[in-house]
Amino acid sequence: MKSKKTLIVASLMLSSAIVLGACGDKDEITKDVTNNNTSNDIEDTAPGENPADTAESFEFKKFELEVDYPDQPEALDVNYEEEKDSTDAEYKNAADGGSEVTGEEAMAKLKPFLEKLRLKENMSDEVIIDQIVSAFGIKDNYSLIEADITWQNDEKKEIEVKK
Repeated sequence: MKSKKTLIVASLMLSSAIVLGACGDKDEITKDVTNNNTSNDIEDTAPGENPADTAESFEFKKFELEVDYPDQPEALDVNYEEEKDSTDAEYKNAADGGSEVTGEEAMAKLKPFLEKLRLKENMSDEVIIDQIVSAFGIKDNYSLIEADITWQNDEKKEIEVKK
C-alpha cells in the first residue's frame, strides 16, 4: 500500500514538472502565417473619406445643422460624422439649387465651412450659434437653427434657436 502511494505521489510530481516545464517564460518568436501582405492595399486619401484628415482640424466628430426660413423649411441641411475608419457627409443648400450631395462631393463643399468653425466644447450656445451663422452665411431672417454637436470626447450639445 505504501509503495502505491509513493508511486502515485512520484507520478504526480513528474506530471507537474512536465506541465510546468511546458509553461516556460522564454520569449518565443513566431512566424506570421496569416499572410497579411499590405503592399497592395489601396491608400485612401480622398477628402471626406479619411478621418485623419479632419480629426486634427475639428473639435467635434459629429455636426448636424438644419436651418429653416419662413418661406423655406430645411433651406440648409448639413450632416458630418467621423466614424472609426471613414467620414460621412451630406450637404443640402436651397441657395445652391436645392440639390443634395453626399460623400466626397459633400465633404468638398462642407470642408471650407467646417474649417471656419472654431468651435470649442466650453463655448456658450450663443457663441456657437454666432460662429455657425458667420461660417455658413446664414441670413438674419431665419426661423429656426438646430445644431447637434458631438465632441471628440463623446459629450453632446444640442442647440435650438427659434425666431
